[in-house]
Amino acid sequence: VVVYNRQNCCPDRIDGATVYVGGEYCGTIRYTQGRVIYSIDCNKAIGGDVTITQPDNYLTLCEVKVYGEKDNTLISPGRRTEQSSTAHNGVSSRAVDCNTDGNYFRNSCTHSQYKCGNWWRVHFDTDYAVYKVVVYNRQDCCQDRINGAAVYVGDEYCGTIKYEPGKVIYSIDCNKAIGGDVAITQSHNYLTLCEVKVYGEK
Repeated sequence: VVVYNRQNCCPDRIDGATVYVGGEYCGTIRYTQGRVIYSIDCNKAIGGDVTITQPDNYLTLCEVKVYGEKDNTLISPGRRTEQSSTAHNGVSSRAVDCNTDGNYFRNSCTHSQYKCGNWWRVHFDTDYAVYKVVVYNRQDCCQDRINGAAVYVGDEYCGTIKYEPGKVIYSIDCNKAIGGDVAITQSHNYLTLCEVKVYGEK
């Protein structure tokens, strides 16, 4: 996302402006004297909109250029799911119901019964090349439980979620890993997933 700042007056007002794709944080603009153009890398974040917020000053934007490409097909909604255990009615299918609400008590998040050795899995009807797995974290409580959750396509490791305070959406690049299922494991804490979006193609 490339932002063109005002030049004739008050250019420092742009300092602290924050860029999001959907609910995913991309970065914050730091004002540099004499600089007109600021580029924020969103690292292939997926979303239907781009938002720029400025909580502490006026917001003036002379141009915003968004560069991206249409992502591959969302293949996870409504698929068969399972998990290692279930607590508080947090069934595994909630993670593919297309409801990203992070409040557990609105019935959109999964919940494991135990604190160790947890896993969740979504099954496909055939092998897919998986580009990215996007995880929506719980927001009303216990957000740091997601730290250390690992993502796999079949047996191929994609990456591990590193918890960041205030971050809701975590995107893991699977680099076209091929498999018939996607699994998320959490060995050292409860596993709660409010939505899992898997992008891939046959």
